[in-house]
This record gives sequence, structure tokens and C-alpha cells, in this order.
Amino acid sequence: MIFTKKYRTGQIVLTACIAAVCMFSDVHGAEVAGPPAPKSKSALTQKPEATPIPASTPTPEQETETDKQNPADQGTLSKPDHPDTISADKLVFIGDSRTEGLRDAVNDDSIWSCLSSMGYDWMVSTGVPQVEDQIEDNTAVIILMGVNDLYHVNDYISYINSKAAEWGNRGAQTYFVSVDPVQNDPYCSNAEIESFNAAMQASLSGVTYIDVYSHLVSEGFSTVDGTHYPDSVSVDIYNYILDHLEEQMSGIWG
Repeated sequence: MIFTKKYRTGQIVLTACIAAVCMFSDVHGAEVAGPPAPKSKSALTQKPEATPIPASTPTPEQETETDKQNPADQGTLSKPDHPDTISADKLVFIGDSRTEGLRDAVNDDSIWSCLSSMGYDWMVSTGVPQVEDQIEDNTAVIILMGVNDLYHVNDYISYINSKAAEWGNRGAQTYFVSVDPVQNDPYCSNAEIESFNAAMQASLSGVTYIDVYSHLVSEGFSTVDGTHYPDSVSVDIYNYILDHLEEQMSGIWG
């Protein structure tokens, strides 16, 4: 099961998940036999001999050492404090290098399909297919694509509308997050991004549009290289997305 908790800026809570049972593997403890009972000998017939050194008896810690897995190196987030939590809910993020930054900043238990420098072709061939079997009832599919190939706007619209209808039949909801602003990016301008976002917002069907672009412009933001955001901005984006999911679905967690 996937449990997602909400971040607040500057308060990233990372915990270690120690599990005896992981999502995709079953670990069965092996029984460790004790030492054999000593053989009895008659005191009348036993010849003098060197006292044998008994085999050491494994301690409980030694017996179970090989049965333990190393703790999973994965962080968790706090789920929003809704009373009627539904444990089957999940978030599926699909995106590019900015989404990788988002994933690394929050380190949560969502499902992430993202790769640096990718665009429409990768999303269709790899990004969506590798997580599609995870999309089911009460899943939020969150797409953050476009900054690397704004010229594919019509392809994005057609493909996402088609997939949103398909996923909707499974009980999932599709969200598209605006392409967010840049600072002196040599490959695209904010004017081009605004044009892309306007087309997406106007033409997406069965998809909820999340306008993070306007939020960042209004609140202020920084970048590390003109395109990618520092962790503090990524956490702000993540929180804004989760807040919007709650508003649109009365909380995807119940």
C-alpha cells in the first residue's frame, strides 16, 4: 500500500522504513537447528581422551542475522490529517528533470516515472507505460511535462485527453501541472511557456489543470540554473499540488 503525507516547506520529515515484508518480495525466516545432543558413553568403557571442544551455540542475534533485510532506504511523508483516510489511495507522478527534482526534494512514497531532458516521445513510449499498471481506482495521475518540447503542445493535448478518459474508467483522476517559469533559460522563454499553458488549460478534457506557474510568479521563486528549482521551491510546488488535489476531490485521502 502507498501512504502519502503532506510536506510543509522547511519541515521535511524523513524516517527510515524498517520492514520485514517489502512491496515486491516475501522474506521467510529460515529455521536454525540447535546443536546435536551429546552421545552418552559408559564411564566403565570410555578411554581417556581429550575433551572435545563443543560447537558454539548460535546466539539469537546470530540465528536471525541472515534472515534480516537491511532497512529500506526510503523516506515517508505525513498524510494530510483527514479522519476518513482511505489506505489504497496513491499518487503517480510522470515528468522530466524538474519532476526528478521534486521527487528528490520530498522523498515520499508516491510512484515516480521521470527522466531528465525527456518530452512527449518518452512519455508515450516509456514514462506512462512503466507505471500504467499502478493506475487504478482512487489514484491521482499527475503529469508535469512540456518544458523540453513546447512545440508538441497539440500532441500532449490529444494523448493526455485520451489517457485521462481511459484512466477515468478505472476510477482514477488525471491532473496536468502547468509548465513553470524559467529565468534566462536559453531554450525557452516565459512567453512561450505561457502560450503552451494557455493551450493546455483550454483544450484538456477530463483533466484538472493545476496552475503552479501563476502561483510561483505571484509568490516569487528562484532557480539554480535558470530552469531547475532548489529544494525549497520544489517542496512549495509539491505542497501546492497536494492542496489542489484536496480542493478538487475533497481530499484524495478521504
